[in-house]
Formats: sequence, structure tokens, C-alpha cells
Amino acid sequence: MDLDKLQTTLEELGQPAYRFKQIKLAMYRDLKEGFDAIENIPMALRQDLDRLLPFNELILKTEQKSLDGSGKNLFFTCDDLAIESVLIKHGDGSRTVCVSTEAGCQIDCSFCATGHLGFKRVLTQFEIAEQVLSFARELKAKGEKVTNVVFMGMGEPFLNYDNVKQAILLLNDKDGFNLGQRRISVSTSGIVPGIERFTAEDWQVNLAISLHASSNVLRSRLMPINKTYPLEKLMPTLDAYVAKTNRKLMIEYLLLGELNDSSRNADALADLIHRYEEVLRLSVVNLIIYNPVNDSSGHPDRFKAPRPASLRAFEEVLTKREIAWTRRASFGGDISGACGQLAGEEVSKE
Repeated sequence: MDLDKLQTTLEELGQPAYRFKQIKLAMYRDLKEGFDAIENIPMALRQDLDRLLPFNELILKTEQKSLDGSGKNLFFTCDDLAIESVLIKHGDGSRTVCVSTEAGCQIDCSFCATGHLGFKRVLTQFEIAEQVLSFARELKAKGEKVTNVVFMGMGEPFLNYDNVKQAILLLNDKDGFNLGQRRISVSTSGIVPGIERFTAEDWQVNLAISLHASSNVLRSRLMPINKTYPLEKLMPTLDAYVAKTNRKLMIEYLLLGELNDSSRNADALADLIHRYEEVLRLSVVNLIIYNPVNDSSGHPDRFKAPRPASLRAFEEVLTKREIAWTRRASFGGDISGACGQLAGEEVSKE
């Protein structure tokens, strides 16, 4: 729901100011699914609001469930654009929602299915937040709840900075969803002005950088945004972020078989990190195994997953070079819900 429109509508209906908070709490805290379910406001008001204002900005089109317990939702916006979100169920009981910030993406990374769609528009703060609410309602019915939110679905968050910031504040609001800032993470492809704005914020939201290569030549090949913000601009900005915030930086590194997964690549990555004192002090490399993505005709793409031996050798180099690292568990691959796979497949079928 667009809360700005709600407030205006309530004022036009001559309602007392406290009605706004009642309805906001019903949606974000109590996870009500419609005006008719908000029992602490008059029936006549429920009917008026139902007639004048859509309760949801997004329409849930399809739900897919993975064998590992993860789920992927396909939504349509009010102007008929498709976006996808993913729920990841971890073995420790935590529940992470991966949200999209744009319909399509402006970055067009070569390994990412979203980039093949092109860019339609940025999402509003309410469209972003409602992706979380949709999964939260589902989990509530099972006695569970959303524990983490990551902004690393479709789109580049820092090219929609204002709406992303407002969505974070909305989800963090104690008079609403009340999710702690330390449980929220934003992943960027390396938009330097966005990182600088993020560094200046007075909050404890986590930052992740999609690095994927330690040389400008390879990174520009994989991520065209590197031509605008090459490593010599990006890395000092990340160093300044860690120095200012004293918060751990997550360095995302997608392992692509026979492209960036060799021991030599691992050494080069370690060399890069060692050149920046603050990044070295307080960062962790998150190794991600590539999930193959078919093109629009159903043919496999040109990238492949790393061989197990290459993966082990890469990890051994990082350990030897005293680089903190972790390997991200892959979820939702069977429903194209894993890293780089969000592409609105149902749309192309239709």
C-alpha cells in the first residue's frame, strides 16, 4: 500500500489522525491482507478504503517452492511489470527475503539473467517493502517470521537509492515491521556515489559489494559498470566505508568455471584486498558457485560452474593469504531462484 496515498485519502474522508497508524500497524505488524481484515476500524471506513485505494501495490502472480524449502514469488506491479523475490530458509531457523529494487536492471552484468530483460523502471519504497510482507504473511501462518532482508534481487539498489533508503526505514520502523537494521543488507555492483551516500548514513545496515574479478579487464568484461567505476575508484571508496563505519564488508565473488576460479585468480584477489588496509581488516569474501542460466531460447549460457578441485584450490589460497572467506550455500536453483537467476520466466512463457 502507498502510505502517502493512504494518509491523503484518510484526510479527505475526514478521519482522525490516529487511523493512519492503526492501518499501518495492521499491515506491517499484524500482517493483515486487506482492509476488510482490520477489525479495529469501522466497517464503513473499511468499505470506503477498499473502494478508493488498493491495499497492495503488487499482485502475486505465481509461487514456486524449491526442494530445499526456498520459495520464489512472481509479482506484477500495477502497471503490469514483472518482478521476482526469493525466500531462503536456512537450517538454523532464520528466514531471509531477497528483494528486487527495479523491474529489470540498468547494469546488465553478463552472467545475470535479470540483465537480459532490459530496464523498465525503479520500484517505489512500498513496492519493495511489500515483497517482504508477502513472504511474512506466508511465514506467519506457519508460526515463523522473516529474520533478514537482503537487497540483492532484480536491479541495482544504488541506482534507486532514495526508494531503497525509505524501504529500509519502513521495514526498520518500530511502529511497523520492526526489523533490526543489522538484519538488513544491501548489495551493490559498485556505484561509487551510492556507496559514499551509504557511508554517510547514520545506521547499521550491512553493505555487500559484487566484485567477481580483481582486474579491470576481466571485471569490465563481466560487469560493464566497471568502466564507469573501475577498481582504482571503487576500492578506496570501500576502504573509506569500513574506516568510517567500522562495519564488516561482504565481498561477493561469483566463481565462473575456467574464467575467474583459478589459484592465480585467488592470489590476485588476495593481492587486491591486501592493498587496502581497512578492507583487509574488516571484510569477508563470500564465494558463490555459479548457477547456470538458460537464454530466452532455452539454450545453456556460456558460463559454467567451477570444478570442485578448482573451488578447493581457490579456498586454500585465500586461507594461506589470510583472507577471511565463506562459501555461500546455494538455494533455490531448481526454481531459478538462486544468485543471478531472477528473470520473470513466467512472463516470457505468457
